[in-house]
Amino acid sequence: MPVTFRRPDIRIGPITLIIGDCTKVLAGLSEEEKADLVVTDPPYKLTSGGKNSKGMSGKFSAERYNNNGNLMKITPWSAMPGPIFNACKANCDAYVMGDSKNIFLARNAFIKAGWKFHELLYWKKPSPTRCRYYMKNTEFILYLWKGKARDINNGGSTQSMPHPRPKDAIHPTQKPLDMLRVLIENSSRPGDLVLDPFAGSGATLVAAMQSGRRAIGVELCPDHAARSAVWMRSEWDAYRRRQDAVEDAGNAVEKALLCELVPHR
Repeated sequence: MPVTFRRPDIRIGPITLIIGDCTKVLAGLSEEEKADLVVTDPPYKLTSGGKNSKGMSGKFSAERYNNNGNLMKITPWSAMPGPIFNACKANCDAYVMGDSKNIFLARNAFIKAGWKFHELLYWKKPSPTRCRYYMKNTEFILYLWKGKARDINNGGSTQSMPHPRPKDAIHPTQKPLDMLRVLIENSSRPGDLVLDPFAGSGATLVAAMQSGRRAIGVELCPDHAARSAVWMRSEWDAYRRRQDAVEDAGNAVEKALLCELVPHR
């Protein structure tokens, strides 16, 4: 008898956050939950922690992350592309992030699972990470597709994305919302469904919501999920207030125009 995976979902506006292992969760998504776009930043092995660095640059502090350089559980590159491929619609784009040592492993694994390679994009960071062999100021983004290739919505976009690091980040590897919105708005339409199998901070889900898209995220760590849910709720409430303000302003303009059109007696 097949095992049914019972999902513990967190639902906030157009966002669904699922707590669990994406390699298991994705297989249980319904047809209505198939993604139009994937934007994700999977965890990968980092430089081992060292006791001299307390911050987020250079090697990660052993006192802060005593896990041989791994900030969180690592899913092998070979294990994730297939489940992600099957969780998407017939025609779908994907953006997958990684550093210079992991991006080629990721590319090979995704191509082997059926994805096709479009382009290599990169986030140009304003502050580099310390390294003896050239300081690292770049994080790479695989731009992939499934099915029929589609043009991006803004043909003037370039490979380089020079966005500042997010302020008040709630996750060690959180990406800038501005950059995520560029990816989402280039490869999807309003109302489309964006999938992030490694949700982390929930930044992809927030960016999707801000762009008028729906979103499903999967996060293995309950602590990360709890923190991201608080942030997503705050951002959703702020988004609704902005939308209400725009609607109120539109109603006021419409009322003023009607008053001008109605002849005075």
